[in-house]
Amino acid sequence: MVRTYLVSLLAIIIAASCMQVTSSALMTFVPLYVGAQGGDTFEVGLIAAAYSLGFMVGCLRGLKIINRVGYIRAFAAGAGLTAIMIIFARMTDSLVAWAALRFIMGGAIAMLFSAADAWLSVATPDNVRGRILSINSLAIGVMAILSQVLLFHFSDDPLLMLDVMLLLSVCSIVLLCLTRSVPPVTGDKAKLSFGQVFKEVPVALLGAFVAGAITTSFLTVVPFALNDAGVAAGTTAFLVALLYVGRLIFQWPMGALSDMMDRRFLILLCAIVICVLCALYLITDPFKNWQTIGDTDDNLFLILSILLVVIGGLSFPLYSLCLAHGFEFKVDNGPALSTYLLFVWALGSVFGPLAISAMSPVLPDRAAPVLTVVLSGLLALFTAWRLYRRPSRKPVLELSYTSYPSSGLGLSPETVANALENASPARHTLGKAQ
Repeated sequence: MVRTYLVSLLAIIIAASCMQVTSSALMTFVPLYVGAQGGDTFEVGLIAAAYSLGFMVGCLRGLKIINRVGYIRAFAAGAGLTAIMIIFARMTDSLVAWAALRFIMGGAIAMLFSAADAWLSVATPDNVRGRILSINSLAIGVMAILSQVLLFHFSDDPLLMLDVMLLLSVCSIVLLCLTRSVPPVTGDKAKLSFGQVFKEVPVALLGAFVAGAITTSFLTVVPFALNDAGVAAGTTAFLVALLYVGRLIFQWPMGALSDMMDRRFLILLCAIVICVLCALYLITDPFKNWQTIGDTDDNLFLILSILLVVIGGLSFPLYSLCLAHGFEFKVDNGPALSTYLLFVWALGSVFGPLAISAMSPVLPDRAAPVLTVVLSGLLALFTAWRLYRRPSRKPVLELSYTSYPSSGLGLSPETVANALENASPARHTLGKAQ
């Protein structure tokens, strides 16, 4: 069954993966390029803030565009707009211009990823959604690593690197426009408020926020912490890469397991394990003797490596789990639900580093793990409470919205589902989210 859905959705997964290479590469490329042009930390921070602000605005405003023009056109518009901004970036070194360009890029990338997430989620039923989203997350994870390889390869020619990112943006448009699957129907959608989403799937929203805060904090703070502890640059790069390795190892098993159980139990398990591991890290403080023992303590290095693999393997897939759980709440406006979850994730990704910066004067070396313990602990407690208040319920029959090859009759997924329901001698009960 998974293969059937995967074949029809492969184009959107590959197109999103191409844009992930562009997005991840630009995230690293911009501060390096600004530094090479003689910029300072303030300028780098300003441009980064402009991108984050644009991303958050794109999560909200992009929803209207998706509903008005459809998934394919919205994705193509986002990728095309990113390509245009890259072309303009080649023409100027102005700080203000780069900040404006990154702001627009943030909005465009947020819109296209919202369209991709919503398409994949709406087009798959509950019993395979976790695995399909895991495959998408795996592809994105591999592309994130590839983006750094490309960046290293073209480090001596930044303009050529921009050309490569421009090419990938255009390729994503071509790939998506050649898809044979019928995207879910958009247009006049029932309004979906943030309050409705929080009422039905609060675990998904809180989990998305925690996932954004934890992953962003680890990716931004861990390299600095390792360097401050005296760890060599090559060793630091290796240890940070282990976070991504953990994502690749854990993503598929987590997705497959989520299709066989109440996803809130898996979210609870992830939160508990992350909380316990970071608490153990705080207790043992593995870096306290690193400068005296150097890199020769194989046991310490092995323990730290395993810790990073497990934390990366549980924290990165957490958003996919929350997305899959969120779409158990049957709504007529999939793009709105996807956008809300992505927006909350973006809020978490902004909150995490800011909270660590605020905590650093009091906890200079322990701010990141303390924040992780607090957030994962709160997620675990809240998820356990929700499981107690609303136990798992299995639907009698679920009519899913899926994508069909366009070589068929050209009917929309909603038309097929409604026809099946109306032809049935009895109405089927649609399961509601927990």
